[in-house]
Amino acid sequence: MVLYRLLSLPMWMMCFFIIAHLPCKAQEEVGENGDRIWIRGGINFLAADSSMMLTLRLRMQNQASLETVSASNLAINDAQFLIRRVRLRINGFVVDPRLTFLLQLGFTRGDADFDNTQFFNVLRDANITYRVLPNFHLSFGLGKLPGNRERVISSGEQQFIDRSIVNRTFNLDRDVGLQAYYSHTFGTNIDSDPRASLRVALTTGEGRNPLRALSGLMYTARLSIFPFGSFTNNGDYFVSDLAFEQTPKLYLAGVVSRNENATRTGGTIGLPLYTQRTMTNYFIDGIFKYRGFSLYGEYSKRSTQDPVTRDGTNIRAAFAGEGFDLQAGYIFVENWEAALRYSSVEPNDDVKAFLQGQTQYTLCLTRFFNGHRVKAQTDVTYNVLRSNASEQASWIVRFQVELGL
Repeated sequence: MVLYRLLSLPMWMMCFFIIAHLPCKAQEEVGENGDRIWIRGGINFLAADSSMMLTLRLRMQNQASLETVSASNLAINDAQFLIRRVRLRINGFVVDPRLTFLLQLGFTRGDADFDNTQFFNVLRDANITYRVLPNFHLSFGLGKLPGNRERVISSGEQQFIDRSIVNRTFNLDRDVGLQAYYSHTFGTNIDSDPRASLRVALTTGEGRNPLRALSGLMYTARLSIFPFGSFTNNGDYFVSDLAFEQTPKLYLAGVVSRNENATRTGGTIGLPLYTQRTMTNYFIDGIFKYRGFSLYGEYSKRSTQDPVTRDGTNIRAAFAGEGFDLQAGYIFVENWEAALRYSSVEPNDDVKAFLQGQTQYTLCLTRFFNGHRVKAQTDVTYNVLRSNASEQASWIVRFQVELGL
């Protein structure tokens, strides 16, 4: 009965219904018909006959930032207060626990990709997954592509206030299509024996906001190796060593992706190109963790033939080039972490006249109140922009609070 009432409501009324029915403490409640509701890792609902379960999570990121005129002139050039992200996520299973779903909505301008598409698309994830075997899954729908790890890691579980400029420039983002995942452990103990996983995707190449009829497909494959076994609590999906690994943990991965006849400057994201281009992306990344120390590195590269497109006198270029990101953090006091990041992107010679290179050096301090669900972060960045004719540096200071359920 609880599930039926919940799902029959419009989305804007759903949150009010949930709040009105929440128990005062994190305890389990059982409805008249045996439906159950409890709070653990979100708000959970289970039908009395176990034919359906869903978990609802809400989170927001509130941010303040300022940037100076230059590295030497500390007058404020730009200052902002913004709601960086507001997300509603619903996942669970229907009919069979092996048949799961994920729906995620984003309600801010940046989440909706409005500036690039002039279309306010709140839909971020909408996929269905079937677990054929414990180590073999098939997915269908809209979701993150198996690209660079920084993109795969949730925006709510980043070590810094936001992802790096390397991710912003080269990431594959989300797309619609089919994905398959397979994992194999070379031994009997998943926590200590070596493991490898492979994820492949066949998708439209159009991203979340299709701009044209389909005229090409996107092919992506990611191979990951865990030589010392799996991370604690799926720790390869966040960089900070919150689990304080008692034995060294490492993973290394490589990705290759080809997007045929892409229409946007970043393949699945960015502004529309004037002429379609086929793009190939490569990534190498890895995470190391041990006793509160973490290290993450990533190399990215995109290549495309003739990346510059024209419409009369108007020019729009795909970012063909390379990027490198390296970040390290240490939890020096319980629930406090300091982290450093170096990230740099450099366009190829044939697009340097139209696109800038950029390098950032960032120092971040994080206070965790409930892991990544509730945290406060501040960082300082030395930002350098490069063009063929000049180089300009500035300081960026940010503060952000993450609050999630």
